[in-house]
Amino acid sequence: MFGLGTFINTVAVVAGGLLGVTLKKGIPESCRKTLMHACGISTIFIGVSGVLKQMLVITDGQLETRGTMLLIFSLVLGGFT
Repeated sequence: MFGLGTFINTVAVVAGGLLGVTLKKGIPESCRKTLMHACGISTIFIGVSGVLKQMLVITDGQLETRGTMLLIFSLVLGGFT
């Protein structure tokens, strides 16, 4: 079936959002803060690993980098937003 993954993802996001709104008052503030920090750190690690996979390349037994300027420009532009 075409788009099944998109449909499942949409349903999961909506269900998670509704569950979060429903249980928001029942979760202590310290736990919410910890969960938000954990999600943020996980996102950073996923992003860094994706970037490094494309940037660091072993060629003829030597470590080379690619796309360094793109990374710098992306960080600068992201800093302005």
